[in-house]
Amino acid sequence: MNRLHGAIRNIYRRWFRPDPLVELKRLGLRFGGNFQLQPGAMIDRNHCWHISIGTDVTIAPNAYILAHDASTKMHLGYTRIGKVDIGDRVFIGAGAIVLPGVRIGNDVVIGAGSVVSMDIPDNVVATGNPARPLAATDEWIDQKKREMETAPQFGEEYTLRKKVNDTMKTEMNDRMTDRIGYID
Repeated sequence: MNRLHGAIRNIYRRWFRPDPLVELKRLGLRFGGNFQLQPGAMIDRNHCWHISIGTDVTIAPNAYILAHDASTKMHLGYTRIGKVDIGDRVFIGAGAIVLPGVRIGNDVVIGAGSVVSMDIPDNVVATGNPARPLAATDEWIDQKKREMETAPQFGEEYTLRKKVNDTMKTEMNDRMTDRIGYID
């Protein structure tokens, strides 16, 4: 009986799982078009009306966008809150944390695992803890384009959503002799 109950619950969740962005928008989150909140990413639900996100933004898995900091509550009796402004054409990498009170400019890439505790200007790639500009976005993209000239490239058929098979997986690993490749 427990197995059946679990199976029914999983089917229900798959078909009727509420879209988290609908709820966050209802609570006051502002975001532009083509916004992707990937699985496991978290936006501070309790203070989401302090967060604005531009157009063409991706927040990768397990990244956090926080608009409050409760570390002050015990000592001051108040929780610190801060507005978070994320510009247009921004990618926030997996596991990154954006803290309250920061602005991330336009055309920015935040590296995986970075902690954004201060403003990040337009057109930079920022990494680290605390996140600091590493390179201009245009320079970084040019570097990746040069890397693509020698790295193997794979089509969308090499993805899980297109049912990549074991032979294709082996082929990918065999072709990535320098450990890097690109996928459509």
